[in-house]
Amino acid sequence: MDTIHERQPTGARLNRARIAVSVVFFLVGIGPGVWAVHIPLIKERLAIDPAILGLALLTMATGAVVSMPLSGWIVGLTGSRKPTAVAVFVYLAILPLPILAPDVLLFFTALFFFGLLIGGIDVLANVQASEVEVARKRPTMSSFHAFYSIGALCGALMGAFVISQGWGDGRGAVGTAVICIILAAVAVPSLYPSERIVSEGPRFALPSKAVVGLGFIAFLAYALEGAVTDWSALYLTSVREATPETAAIGFALFALSMSGLRLFGDPIVARFGGRAVLAGGGLLSAIGLGIALASPWPLIGAIGFGMVGIGVANVVPVVFSAGARTPGVSAGMGVAAVATMGYVGFLFAPPILGFVGHEYGLSASLGLVLVMALAIAVLGFRLR
Repeated sequence: MDTIHERQPTGARLNRARIAVSVVFFLVGIGPGVWAVHIPLIKERLAIDPAILGLALLTMATGAVVSMPLSGWIVGLTGSRKPTAVAVFVYLAILPLPILAPDVLLFFTALFFFGLLIGGIDVLANVQASEVEVARKRPTMSSFHAFYSIGALCGALMGAFVISQGWGDGRGAVGTAVICIILAAVAVPSLYPSERIVSEGPRFALPSKAVVGLGFIAFLAYALEGAVTDWSALYLTSVREATPETAAIGFALFALSMSGLRLFGDPIVARFGGRAVLAGGGLLSAIGLGIALASPWPLIGAIGFGMVGIGVANVVPVVFSAGARTPGVSAGMGVAAVATMGYVGFLFAPPILGFVGHEYGLSASLGLVLVMALAIAVLGFRLR
């Protein structure tokens, strides 16, 4: 036996747990959405160039990498419910700090702790999601990730609204965080009541070759998502001379298309198969990025980013499910390994692209992202 969980809920209690975990994913998505549309304003207010911004994003990535193994260790001691409940409140409290930072030093410090909470709660939420999916005995992961995308969309729209009202100095982010904390207080009591994980096997193990392959696809997909999240608005404003509102539309279309496709992800995968979803999704993402790079009109570029969302939407849920079904690997270990490799891509690729943008321009950075999308298509086609 790999793991033992006591007092597993059934029926209505399990449905409430599914709703609660969906709310957590939604709240986790709010943060990147609000953050992304504020990036051009922060860059202008603090007078930082793409290289400094890339270094700031790398600082955020460092915080996340520090927290991910720590979160896994905490889950082994206490289960996922209590640390998830605590982390979501701290995460929402920290959300406005990078936007409020009055100088570059405090901006870097706030981003480190923001990344610390993003990485930790991402691991914790996915453990909760996998536990609910196992208890329900049916595919559920795609819908959870859909709520993350819905949260990112809502965060982007709320961010665009507060910017249009003149609250882009951080006051709007504070108001958004307060609303989200109230929602979290309603949801977290119904989280899945998991207990400390008791394992008869080794506490640590290297991932298998199959899991590493799936993890690399997740790495590329998360890198693509992170790049569009952090750089699409800045690309449209600085290269295509779009207004901040039009730039926000580009990210909003990306998040909207992702959330819509993920809501129907399970039947799509059942109809066409995971291999086709990965290959076709990577190819469509590459086409969307090509349109965004080639079009001189900001609105057409925004539509291109929306196509990227359609293509990449179900890549991560597919590889998560495949990781859970990998022979010779427990579902928990498979999901954890794939999630960790994917999140490294989400956090580290955008700052690296920032340095590329500093040397060669943001168009070159997004050109590398296009190559990543093509790699997903090729690897997905070759996937067994």
